[in-house]
Amino acid sequence: MPDDYAYINTRVRVMRTKLLGGRALESALAAGSYQEFLRVLTETDLAPDMRETTAEGAGLPELDRALSQNLFATTQKVLGFADGEARREIQVLLMRWDLVNLKTIARGIVSGRGPEAILESLIPGGTIRPATLRTAAQSTDLASAAATIAVSGHPLARAMREAAAAYAATGRLLDLEVALDQGYYRHALQVARNTSLRRYLGREIDVRNALIARSTRGQPVDPQLFVPGGRLDAAGYSRLASGDTSGVPEVAAILDAPSLEEAEVAARRILDDAARNIAAGDPEGVGIILDFLRRKEIEIAKLRLIGRGKYYNLPTEQIRREVMA
Repeated sequence: MPDDYAYINTRVRVMRTKLLGGRALESALAAGSYQEFLRVLTETDLAPDMRETTAEGAGLPELDRALSQNLFATTQKVLGFADGEARREIQVLLMRWDLVNLKTIARGIVSGRGPEAILESLIPGGTIRPATLRTAAQSTDLASAAATIAVSGHPLARAMREAAAAYAATGRLLDLEVALDQGYYRHALQVARNTSLRRYLGREIDVRNALIARSTRGQPVDPQLFVPGGRLDAAGYSRLASGDTSGVPEVAAILDAPSLEEAEVAARRILDDAARNIAAGDPEGVGIILDFLRRKEIEIAKLRLIGRGKYYNLPTEQIRREVMA
């Protein structure tokens, strides 16, 4: 099993050719019904995962399971190509979904959503075992959920404990989420040996700091909300929180966005561009894998949106606007 990227990237380039391109997505958008949409997908490489979706009485839950199975199988296949340091770096990329899942579990517990609703919202591409996620989602409080992650030995266990403590101290979800961010990026930067991976993680951190600064605009600057590891130091974050983007000019679109939804769209575009640029500039490093995983995540998200639109008979142009946002 290789500890370098030459072999891994060769295999991932083959996988990239099997992503659904513009023509396939256009066919899915053009489908006249939900059943026709499913038929389109059964004519793609997703076909092995789609059997349950066409059973009598099947609906959106079956589609979600099929897409989740496909994403999980894809991430595990990529991880299976690697060993040693390369494997640990790829795991760091997959842990981005662990970070999202831990936030989802924490929000669900705080808001009392219930285990099943939480589990339905999880992304199956991370590195935390499904059984651990299920147990954490069934917790009655954040401390219990953090203990479950700690027992599993996962690298983000410390971050989850710190997040639970932060929420207990302030009662603010933002403090909880930032503590998880800080823990994830602390671990990721310790693992990353690849220069392009460190550069991409730095860009992610810049974007996250911009989103935090936007959400706290008009409030006193709180240095505890700063996520270190990007191009800004604590003083630079303070300037960013005051609207000065001179240290990271590309995040201006996030601060200037008129709504949170548009700010998140701007953030995704910045990171998509960063992944493509790193893939082009470092063809023998982690960039190819990073770009592929982002494209796969986008593919699955778009198919979920199209599937829901077709299931509820929404106008095609309305679905298209949401998919292309």
